Amino acid sequence: MSSDIRMSAVSKAQNMGFDSKEPEQSKGLQGVLTAAGISTETLWLHYVSLSGSLGELEVDAYLEGALSIPSLQRDILALAANELSEGTASPHAPYAEELLGSATPENPVSP
Repeated sequence: MSSDIRMSAVSKAQNMGFDSKEPEQSKGLQGVLTAAGISTETLWLHYVSLSGSLGELEVDAYLEGALSIPSLQRDILALAANELSEGTASPHAPYAEELLGSATPENPVSP
């Protein structure tokens, strides 16, 4: 997706209900996926096994910044990525509460 199209999608999505920390949470999740070499399909399959309710295309749109999703679903995606990247040198995917200062990576909030 070109940067102009992505910026347009992000601007539209922000007007559709992004909370102020959602883009930061998405970026952190993308960092884990990139560092650990996790595909969107692999993430989605694990996310669904953890009770995630979004389709693969919705997860992909969220990762592209084109779709706002509820914080519970973002946290389940973070949990899935963190479990899949366990044992790698990848960073930690943040949970919504961590971005609000209520938790730390050492003491994450359960989704």
